[in-house]
Amino acid sequence: MIRLIPIVALATFMLAGCDTAPSESSKDAQKTREVAIQDANAARQDASQTKSKANEKVATAKEVYAESMASAQVKLTAAESEAMIAKAKADFDVALTKAKGRHNIALNKCDSLNGVDKTACVSAADATLASDQVDATTERDASIMDAEHHK
Repeated sequence: MIRLIPIVALATFMLAGCDTAPSESSKDAQKTREVAIQDANAARQDASQTKSKANEKVATAKEVYAESMASAQVKLTAAESEAMIAKAKADFDVALTKAKGRHNIALNKCDSLNGVDKTACVSAADATLASDQVDATTERDASIMDAEHHK
């Protein structure tokens, strides 16, 4: 028991000294909490501003992308239209060349005929050529119209 007396005395002194410390300690803890709350609020505000700026950048990037996509689409459509016109003209040239070739073959066959038969044969070949030319012209013009409407 004699050994316990110094321990009890020491505990009493410690408790007596702690009476003033808890109020100071709680004031320090309260200040620490307030600072932590202020720091957290400031961090939230900074994060909110950072997020807002990032969202603005994303929105701007989307606008630029949309504008560039629209511009690219216009250019692509124009290029497609030009290609359609060029194809229509090339197909027209091929159709005319084929029609003239068929006409020349028909005229060669007509050369072996005489008189009215030859005249009828040449007339038929000329009529076929004219019909083929009209068909080619109609096809070309329709394709060019499609290309113009594609723009």
